[in-house]
Amino acid sequence: MNLIINKRKRILILLIVILIVGFTTTSVLSYLVSRDYVKSSAITQTLPLISDNIYSTIEADFMDPINVSSLMANDTFLINWITAGEKNIDDITDYLRRIKEKYDYDSAFYVSDVTGNYYTADGILKTISLQNSHDIWYFRFKGLDKGYDLDLDTDEASNGMMTVFINHRLETSSGEFLGVTGVGLHVADIGDRLRNYQKRFEHLIYLINSEGIIQVHPDESLIENASITNMDGISAISSEILATKDGVGIFEYTDSQGVKDISVRYIPEFYWFLIVEKDEGGSLVTARNALFRNIFIGLVITGITSILMITIIRNYNEQLEQLATHDQLTGLLNRRTFNILLKQNLASAKRYHNPLSLLFIDVDDFKSINDQYGHTIGDEVLQKMAAAMALEMRQDDVIARWGGEEFIVMFPNTTHEQAAVAARRIKDAAESIEVEVIKREIVCTVSIGLTAYNGLSEIIPDLLKQADEALYESKVNGKNKITSYQEIKK
Repeated sequence: MNLIINKRKRILILLIVILIVGFTTTSVLSYLVSRDYVKSSAITQTLPLISDNIYSTIEADFMDPINVSSLMANDTFLINWITAGEKNIDDITDYLRRIKEKYDYDSAFYVSDVTGNYYTADGILKTISLQNSHDIWYFRFKGLDKGYDLDLDTDEASNGMMTVFINHRLETSSGEFLGVTGVGLHVADIGDRLRNYQKRFEHLIYLINSEGIIQVHPDESLIENASITNMDGISAISSEILATKDGVGIFEYTDSQGVKDISVRYIPEFYWFLIVEKDEGGSLVTARNALFRNIFIGLVITGITSILMITIIRNYNEQLEQLATHDQLTGLLNRRTFNILLKQNLASAKRYHNPLSLLFIDVDDFKSINDQYGHTIGDEVLQKMAAAMALEMRQDDVIARWGGEEFIVMFPNTTHEQAAVAARRIKDAAESIEVEVIKREIVCTVSIGLTAYNGLSEIIPDLLKQADEALYESKVNGKNKITSYQEIKK
């Protein structure tokens, strides 16, 4: 029995382990599939799509001022005013003010190559000079063979605010260089737009120039102060990024924060690169949460299943043990279990010289009851007989159904005389049972054979034989009697 129970416990533990491993493996595999899908989707779909959308938006944001600066560079009023000698300053300031207000730019300017004057909507800001480091941009642009250029600098007309200037060459129809005109957009305003893009698309978006220096970024402290060529992680692929001049480049790098996927797109109109960056860790938050949730649910289900299985197996074991140790009809111990207990108690009696007594009990005329009233009534007689006799047992006494209509009782630590008293109580209890059949009651009696261990070397078969011989004497001498083996052997 214990071997069967232990085997079932091992099977239960194995099943629980299989459930846990199965749930965990399934959840991890699901997470890995989701992770690979998220990464693949980001590289092939999400990043390029978002990059295209943002590219179109940023291009629109900058192309409008580029076009306006181009119109200014080709405006006959401005050219005529310059070639006329720049006489009336109010004319140019009014012109620049109307440009600034009409298109809602942060600044509009004209720098004259003839006089060196830096004109704004508020008048002459200053006269540029090679000796002024802040004016180097003008002389650098003048030497370039470019129609326009984007320049990131502080705006002296706006208390030093960081500004993206769209500079455009101003020339006569014959190609004579007259100066530089254009408009300016505050970086803070552009940064706000990028932050909105970042919030909307859940991607980091910024712009770098052809040297890798950050020109526009939601974090203004990085502008002109940081370069991808020496930033953590991304510096390893900076040369590849700056070499991406055609189409969209997709790259991956790892920094202290984790793995990042980036999309790179060159904007030839600005000579800048658009960087769209996605943190893989953020993309996988949902997948990781799903993994932990699935594992938790799996553990809960495993726990509930285990409890149910343990309960079922415990009940089954109890039923199995009941079937293996008890008689199904009467609920008393069966013959096999009684023999085990008798062997244990007899060994204890021999070792400690304790008394032990045994009764064999047989229901009188039971065959006639079965023949006359049927086996159903016979079964009822046995059940009631067993219940009545069991009530007369002490805690240490053992009663069992030996077979058919026979019962056996063991009295540990009980002398022959004490067992004889108990046998009379059992005999009386058997006579007291009531089994009604067709408006009459069956009177039941029992015959009892008594024996006691006398301290010598009796073995179990000897004791059983003695009790059986005493029972036989009760039967042949008229039934409904108690006979002691010790008395008939005197």
